[in-house]
Order: sequence, then C-alpha cells, then structure tokens
Amino acid sequence: MLMLQDDSGELTPVKLDPALVSSDNAIIVLDEINDTCWVFIGRHVNMPTRMHALRMGKSVAKSGYKIGVTTIGMGSSRIVEMLEKDDSDADVVAAIAEFRDTLSGRWAFDDKVLAFRGEVVEEPIAGAPEPTPAPEPVEAYEEPTLVAETIEEEPEVPAEVPAPSPEPTVTLGEKKLAYLLYSAVKHSDLIYTEKFERDGKMGVKVEAPGTMVIEVIMDGDDLKVDPATFGDSEMAQSVKSEYETWLGKV
Repeated sequence: MLMLQDDSGELTPVKLDPALVSSDNAIIVLDEINDTCWVFIGRHVNMPTRMHALRMGKSVAKSGYKIGVTTIGMGSSRIVEMLEKDDSDADVVAAIAEFRDTLSGRWAFDDKVLAFRGEVVEEPIAGAPEPTPAPEPVEAYEEPTLVAETIEEEPEVPAEVPAPSPEPTVTLGEKKLAYLLYSAVKHSDLIYTEKFERDGKMGVKVEAPGTMVIEVIMDGDDLKVDPATFGDSEMAQSVKSEYETWLGKV
C-alpha cells in the first residue's frame, strides 16, 4: 500500500490497513495476488493530489515499486481507478466494494510493509490421542471392454474476417475544446484538468495553480467558459488570446 500524503506526488509505503481507505486519503495498492494495481482517491482529496495519484498509479502499474531488494507490482495487467466522488456510477461502486473485499482478512508482513496471506496452522492439543487415518478405498476391478471408435474429421470452418473499425468522428465542439486545452498547456508549465458532467453535458475544469481556474461546458458545437474572461492574470489572458486565434481558423 502506497499513500500520497501531500500535493508533491511523493509516494510513501505504509502497512496495509483497510481503515486507510477513507474519504481523506489517496492510496495505491499493488496487488500481485490478483495482478492488479488499485488506485483509490477519497472524495475530500484535492485536485492536484488526485492528478498525482492517477499519474503515479499508471507509472507503478508499469514499473512497479521497490521495497528493499524486492520490486512489487511490475507489469500489472489490470489497473482499477476509483474516485469516491463518482459514487453515483454503479461501476465505481462495484470496484470500491471489490477493493475493500480484497483488503479484508488477516495479513502477515515482510520488510514491515509487504503484505501476504499467512497460513493458519492448527496446533495439536496436549494429551489428545493421535487421529487414526481413514483407510484408502479399494477400487473394484472391472474387466476392460474394447470399443471400436470411429474418428470423424470435423469440417473446416472458414475464418471470419473482422469488419474494419469505423473512422472516429470529431465534432466542432470537441475541436474547440482541444484548441482550448492546447492553448492552456502552451502557456503554462503545470495544468490540472478534471472532467465532470452537469445537466447532461460534459464539462472540464482547467486549473493552472495560482494563475487560472476555468470551467468549460460543451453544449453541442459551442463551448461555455466560466469566467468568460479566463481570469485576470497575464497567463490567463495569453490563453484566451491563443484560443480565440484558433477559433478563427475553424
């Protein structure tokens, strides 16, 4: 179990404890039993830490995390991202329930934080008689019967040719959103984005820490930006100017 304890994105290995799966924590669990990297982000975790958790989850799922001389979770075939704030999504609820069930039970530890399932060993009761082993069953002898077998060749089934994948279509609204995100990235060294849904429409929150925070709602081919000025900082005005330049080309 790895915890993100601040906005820096630094991971700290901790002893596996189901109680840490709370609304205030962002944690990553490298699960070699189920070949899974679990990424859980509590609803009270701020956006910079959420972004770090999602990024670091993908990184450790690929490269693993080293504890002492042991690298855990390298090349995990499955990554499960769970944002607790999305608990209106049935898939997210099911994933969190599966995650909590995976962490339940008793664990033993090696190198302080490497958790493994300990085997339960039944100790004999002092003075109790030794159990008598049950006799092995004796199978009755049966005379072998010879049966002539006819082998029929199965007809060849022609291989199905997969239908070509349809070409992806991009709407005008999606192009405008791409131009806005490109403009934000071009004028800032650090950008956080968060997708949301409001009144059935997709939205994106874009934040450049300390200089710009805007919400963008895609309404068909139109984008609604709040605030429409993009903010008062020089960087925000540069993003707005760049975006309007791109709009003139569509």
